[in-house]
Amino acid sequence: MVPKGWEEVQFSSIVKETQLGTTERHKGEVCEEAIPLLKMGNLTWGSFNLTNLELIPRAKVDKNLILKKGDFLFNTRNTPELVGKSAVWDGRIKEITFDNNINRITFTEKVDSFYLRYYLNFGKGKSKINSLPAGSTSVAAIYWKDLKNIKVIIPPLPEQQKIAKILSTWDKAISTTERLIDNSTQQKKALMQQLLTGKKRLLDESGKRFEGEWEEAKLSKWLIEYKEKSTTQDQYEVYTSSRNGLVLQSDYFANSRIAGRDNIGFHVIPPNHITYRSRSDDGFFTFNLFSSDKNGLISNYYPVFSTKGINEFFIALFEQYRAVFGRYSVGTSQKVLSLNALKDISFKIPSIPEQQKIATVLTNADKEIELLEQQLADLQQEKKALMQVLLRGKKRVVVDGEIA
Repeated sequence: MVPKGWEEVQFSSIVKETQLGTTERHKGEVCEEAIPLLKMGNLTWGSFNLTNLELIPRAKVDKNLILKKGDFLFNTRNTPELVGKSAVWDGRIKEITFDNNINRITFTEKVDSFYLRYYLNFGKGKSKINSLPAGSTSVAAIYWKDLKNIKVIIPPLPEQQKIAKILSTWDKAISTTERLIDNSTQQKKALMQQLLTGKKRLLDESGKRFEGEWEEAKLSKWLIEYKEKSTTQDQYEVYTSSRNGLVLQSDYFANSRIAGRDNIGFHVIPPNHITYRSRSDDGFFTFNLFSSDKNGLISNYYPVFSTKGINEFFIALFEQYRAVFGRYSVGTSQKVLSLNALKDISFKIPSIPEQQKIATVLTNADKEIELLEQQLADLQQEKKALMQVLLRGKKRVVVDGEIA
């Protein structure tokens, strides 16, 4: 049902012009005068990711294909899951062009391109886009002959602009929070590099800076293997150690036969113990601290241990030096790092009081990042809820000059 005052129109009726981008690509030539090329991977659902931009010679770029701030861009060719993304160019790069997998669409004066960006990337609008792709299982395309025939529901222009303005406020808050998370993450990395190498020493309980050389020793001096195994099926809840922490196996392998398999003989992991997957496809091993208040179970691929020091310090140490562990693993297609191999690695380790101070500082940094991540999740949820009501006309906005 079309909300009062809104209308359902054919997409082609609100479009003035369409234009595919350049077919030119970087072919290994040295570009003294180059211009960035916006490709399908740089276009996201409503925004842009410009971390990896290809450069092409300026001489090969048609000046009519230079983007202007406010240009509406539509991804015409991609994987079935990603084709159909659209965004409005924000002008953050002065001169940039776009490739022929992107269609620049110019709308009539009846439409606000920022409103269409929200409409086509969410809800019913996105569903219409998702129904269009044609192609193979790996590559899909949305041709203009099909896109032009979809029906879109649009409110009057002033209402479109007000909706877009409201949602852009949430976008700005989300973007600001994302930058704060990135800054805090980079600050933590710098702090880890200083604290875990002894370049920066903290103050002890008396207010004096820690002194003295750190002791270099094999991890066997610090690590204590925990060898208990389960004796009955589902003796405790079963966990999996992932790059995002320890998670319940039933959640990690949802709708999979793996969850619910025989778990008699699995390793028992008590609270405040450390584990890691001893096999890695890429040679990077992630260590996780079990923060539950009761025992769990984990596959025998995951050694379980505690330390004679501060576990949180060792988790940070392993994160800082995770690239090192690949050199001590064995295997070709899959790297294996046994607990015995781990114990044979030497590190410089501070005293337990200094470990505790370092762990506290880094834990506080983690808490700050976690708080920001929760704020980001809340903002994203609030924006989603707003979009659900505003883009469907379930909640009407007051346009400037109207009486509420």
